Amino acid sequence: MPRNRTVLTLAAVAAAGLVPATSASAAPLKGLQDQEMTVNFPDMVPEFLDAAETAKVEMVRFNTRWDGKSSKPDGGQITGIRQFVQQAVASDSGITAIEVVPTVTGGSSFNPKGKKPGPTASSKISVKAYSAYVQELATALRDLPVDRFYSALNEPNWYRHIPKRGNAAMYRRLHNTAYTQIKRIDPEAKVLFGELLPYARRLSKNYPNGQSENAGSFVREVLGLKSNWKAKGSRKTYTVKADGVSLHTYDFKANPRKKRKDRDDWTQANLGYAKSDLRKAARTKRLPSKAVSNLYLTEFAYKTRGSDKIPVGRAASYLKSAWSIAEKQKVKSFLWYQLRDPQTSGELWQSGLQTRSGGSRATWRAFVGLR
Repeated sequence: MPRNRTVLTLAAVAAAGLVPATSASAAPLKGLQDQEMTVNFPDMVPEFLDAAETAKVEMVRFNTRWDGKSSKPDGGQITGIRQFVQQAVASDSGITAIEVVPTVTGGSSFNPKGKKPGPTASSKISVKAYSAYVQELATALRDLPVDRFYSALNEPNWYRHIPKRGNAAMYRRLHNTAYTQIKRIDPEAKVLFGELLPYARRLSKNYPNGQSENAGSFVREVLGLKSNWKAKGSRKTYTVKADGVSLHTYDFKANPRKKRKDRDDWTQANLGYAKSDLRKAARTKRLPSKAVSNLYLTEFAYKTRGSDKIPVGRAASYLKSAWSIAEKQKVKSFLWYQLRDPQTSGELWQSGLQTRSGGSRATWRAFVGLR
C-alpha cells in the first residue's frame, strides 16, 4: 500500500480515538532520481532497484525532454518510465510513487550571453503545444500502479528553461494548463506548483541580465504579490490551482543549518522562511492552502566533482542534518539527485551517493540510514 494512503488510514483511526494522534505522523517519503540508471540505460534498472530497496526508497523522479514547441513527448522516455515502474512493482521494491517533470532543453538560445535582454518567453514557448504534450504524457502514464505526481516544468525560475522576459506569466499559464489537463485525464494524479531552484545565480560580465531568480521573489511574481506578500492586481489573473508545492533546496557548500540572509533564497536552511511565506501567499487565496501544507523537496544533493564539491564525510554529515530539517518542517518527500555518478565522463553534474561503478560512499551509507 502506498505510504500516503497508510498515513491517511492511521489519521482516521487516530481521529476515532483508537490510537494516539501522533501515530499519524511520518518521516518524509525518501526519494531518488537517476535518469541514466532508470531510463537511459535500462540494463541498470535491477541495480537501481536493489539499491532503492536497501535504502527504503519510495518515490522516484523522472525528467522528460521538451523543446518548448513540440506537442509530443519523447516516446523512448515514456517507454522507459513505464518499463521501470513495471519492473519496480514486479520486484516488490517498495517504490510506491513517481514524479514526472518536463524539462525545457532551450539552453543558451533562451538566455544568451551579453547585454541584450534576450528573447521573450512567448517567442520560445508554445502553450498550445505544451497542452498537447502534457495531455499525451498523462494519458501514457495514467494506468501505472503507483501514485503519480507531476510538476508543470523543471526549475522555471532558471532563464534557460523560461526566458527572463515574461517568465513568471508564462510559468503561471503552463502550470494551470498542466493542472487542468492532467486532472481531466488522470484525476487521481497530484500536480505540484514550483519545482523551484533556490536562489538567483550571480550576475556576471557574461550574464549582466542574470541567469535565474530566487524562489521567493519568483513566486510573488507568479501570484501577483507585493514584497510584503500582499495581493495586487486581479485574483482571477494570478490564481493557480495545485495539490502541493515542490522545491529544490540545494546549497552546495553551506551547512544546511546556516540560514541565508535573503529569506527569498529557499535553501534547506531557509525552509522555515519558505513555509512561512508560502502561508502568506495562501492567505491571498491565489495559492491553495492545501498546497502549502503539502511541501515536497524533489531535488537535493551534494556534488562529488567540480567547484561545488565538498569532502564526502562532510557531505554525509550535512545530509543527516538536512534530513532532520525536512522532518522538523514536516515535508512530504526528500529526494536525492543521482544514485551513481554518471556513466558519461563528460557530464558536468555529478552528485552520486555511489561511485560510477557502484562503490559505496559515506553519503550512501548516511542515506540508507535515514529514517
